[in-house]
Amino acid sequence: MNFDLEDKLSEYVKKGDLDTAIEIAESELKKVSKTDFHALIGKDLLHLAPELSTFISNFYSAVKLRYAIKFSKKLKALYCEMNGFTINYDRWFVDIFAYSDIDENDYDWLADYDFLSKRDMTIKGFESFQKVYEDVHKYQKFDIPEIEQAYDIAELIIILRLQELFRKTYKKAERKGLKWSSIPMFVTAHDYEMMYRIN
Repeated sequence: MNFDLEDKLSEYVKKGDLDTAIEIAESELKKVSKTDFHALIGKDLLHLAPELSTFISNFYSAVKLRYAIKFSKKLKALYCEMNGFTINYDRWFVDIFAYSDIDENDYDWLADYDFLSKRDMTIKGFESFQKVYEDVHKYQKFDIPEIEQAYDIAELIIILRLQELFRKTYKKAERKGLKWSSIPMFVTAHDYEMMYRIN
């Protein structure tokens, strides 16, 4: 993991400036000798917005009913996590978690969710990059400097593109007046600290 780059990008993500973060990450990848990871430049996941909207809507409908039954708790936030995709290259997916209690100072509360989506949503469109990750792990290509550098940058770009997908999905949901679009949503991948908050 390129922690310096992750820290730099995180500052832009915290401010909601995903476009600049993506631009910086892609420019860093361009500086590395060309690898199969370079095909990621300019690729996004925005085609998944309608499917993601349905996924969130279905989850929201289910948890809204559960919170109504509990009375004592109220939905305050949602959290979406992509699986540990660099080592689970067979399938990339996201899960959603619901919370009645959050803390603005840290993210320790993420472990204390009230509800988890029963089904996940498969990330489609980046299958060729799943094969690149598989190739790197299968043939132990970490010793090749440009592969290692590109790998570290590409994983950050993939997370940023996921966050970009959620931003677009939320904007469309707001225009349609979907109720869940007013609830804060936190987005990242498993074991990453580059957290994007919507609302």
